[in-house]
Amino acid sequence: MKKGGGTMISGIKRHVGIMLMLTGLLHVIFGLFAYTGQLQPIVTEGLWSTVADDQWDRGTAFWYMMFGFLLMLLGYMVDWLIKKKGIAPPAIFGWILLVICLFGAIVMPASGFWLGLPQAWLLLRK
Repeated sequence: MKKGGGTMISGIKRHVGIMLMLTGLLHVIFGLFAYTGQLQPIVTEGLWSTVADDQWDRGTAFWYMMFGFLLMLLGYMVDWLIKKKGIAPPAIFGWILLVICLFGAIVMPASGFWLGLPQAWLLLRK
């Protein structure tokens, strides 16, 4: 038993948090290149209220970037739970990631949602 009452987590599952953080970082880096034309005016116009209801291109770019940062946050939380607390993340983390990525891959097959499926599977492994 490890500190916090959890069991030792070994193998590749121990690295799933890092994988999620790297996936999020890849998402952000790709977004910076793919959405340069939409992100640049958001910055140059001063950020405040620079995405209006009718600016779908800017909104898409903004939410694409935010999803990458949320993946990094989720990855950090998973890594912290496993490595600092010695406990496996709640199964709901894996189930929600699985549903999001499976639904995303069905709706947008030519996307990165496929990257999340093995990570969700690792989170669900005992």
